[in-house]
Amino acid sequence: MVLVGLLPLVVSHYFLMGINRDSLETLEKKYLTRSAVSIATDIQNLIASNTQQLNKIAGSIHVMKRALPPDTDPFGYIARRGVITDYISSDSDLLALRIVDAAGEGAEAKPPELDRSILQELDLTRTAAMRGQVSTGTFQYVSSINQPAVVVAVPVIDQGKVIGVVEGLVSLRRVTERIRDEGRGDVTVFLVDRNGRVLIHSEPSVDVRRPDFSSLKIVGEFKKAPMRLTESYEDRRSGQPVNMLGTVAPVIRPDWGVVVQKPEALAYASVDKMLRATIEWGAIALALAIIASVLFASGIARPIRILAQRTREIAKGQYQQRVQIKTHNEIGDLADNFNVMSSAIEQAVDQLKKAAHENNLLFINSVRMLAAAIDAKDPYTRGHSERVGRYSIAIGKNLALPERDMRNLRISALLHDVGKIGIDDRILRKPGALNDDEFEVMKQHPAKGAAIMSGVAQLIDIIPGMKYHHEKWSGGGYPDGLQGEQIPMQARIVAIADTFDAMTTNRPYQKAMELAYVVEKIKSFAGTRFDPRVVDAFVQAVKRGDIQIEEQVRGAA
Repeated sequence: MVLVGLLPLVVSHYFLMGINRDSLETLEKKYLTRSAVSIATDIQNLIASNTQQLNKIAGSIHVMKRALPPDTDPFGYIARRGVITDYISSDSDLLALRIVDAAGEGAEAKPPELDRSILQELDLTRTAAMRGQVSTGTFQYVSSINQPAVVVAVPVIDQGKVIGVVEGLVSLRRVTERIRDEGRGDVTVFLVDRNGRVLIHSEPSVDVRRPDFSSLKIVGEFKKAPMRLTESYEDRRSGQPVNMLGTVAPVIRPDWGVVVQKPEALAYASVDKMLRATIEWGAIALALAIIASVLFASGIARPIRILAQRTREIAKGQYQQRVQIKTHNEIGDLADNFNVMSSAIEQAVDQLKKAAHENNLLFINSVRMLAAAIDAKDPYTRGHSERVGRYSIAIGKNLALPERDMRNLRISALLHDVGKIGIDDRILRKPGALNDDEFEVMKQHPAKGAAIMSGVAQLIDIIPGMKYHHEKWSGGGYPDGLQGEQIPMQARIVAIADTFDAMTTNRPYQKAMELAYVVEKIKSFAGTRFDPRVVDAFVQAVKRGDIQIEEQVRGAA
């Protein structure tokens, strides 16, 4: 009764803690996601606004070319006028600007002592823009002015032809300021490229080193697919594993990602504290209740527990279990009845298993006898069905067929020639090759066999292997001209086993062939006569020794 009273309290506290934790986790995820998306949007807007400005400059050059006298180079005109410096100011995001023609000649305004790597980046981006599309370069750091930047270039198009490029070195100082503002306290913010390299970090010391963060799970996920993602993960970079809650928001152009993360221990601190307190007090109350309940009810509960345990063991199939309870009440009577029931069930199950085993042996032996009787009609195929059954099982094993399919395959292979009962003995025993009319009669044996077995409902699953084992993978077989996946798997396996036995035993019209030759011959039929996958399983069965030719088989005829 004490437990019944405490249980609702414990359950309600458990679900309440779960709800609070989920709510707080959702709020933290929303905060991190909004922060990351906001920074990513700022970066995209910064690049987009400067790209728009460069496009306006490119458009003005197009207009200028039409307004200037013929044969006047607009790029040279701009260089002579010196108007390009108007676009570079202290409050502008453009650190450098170049307006050049296809040969790279024209006007430029840039800070002194610009890094050589940035000059190379300007040339690479200009070359890309000459193809007619806006081009955004890779992340750059302008050491002379201590600012991160990226190159953006737009083509100047006149009459459908690219005549030059306007490119600007866009400062990312505002992005750096935003990242460091967001990365205060317990929150860490950083910008990475698709290779996992840190471009800008909220901690200046990390920002300067620009390490590789690709080992961080969330960065690894971003490298695989640049999409927005929020998840929990473990950060091992500091040597001591720290569980983090983080989110990544992709920047469409350029191909960067903004990661915002926070230690889970700090994010869920209040819930963890509530959880610990609830567990401590709940454990004390529960322990006291359990002690009282055990002292009061152990005499009643113990026999019931023993009976319940034996019942579970009986349910698992351990029918030899018995209950030893020395009481003279209703529980003792129940235990005695349980023992009687267990004995009866054990005897009945043993009898059923024995009968099922005997029935299965009788059925299999009957099938084998029927197959032997069929083979006996032709002295050259003695033992053929038994061998085909054995080879088929070996192939099915290497195809990893389920147990039920393997059983059906074995019976189907043993009875694959049962239709020969209805074929004239003169045709079956003919020592030479069959003529066309005789062959047409012989071709009826798969359908005859299927018709014979169709009258037995329990054997319906073995008919496909019997009826279609002479179909060809590429079509043209008999009786129905099936091809490819239309042919049941049973029939595809029996077809190879049947052919293999025919080629490795002596027949009136051919001598038994060597194993290696037969294997290569069957491999050559893959994709035309046989299913390539079944051929592979057959070859594997031969290599593993699952298929072997007994020496006496070669002289069976």
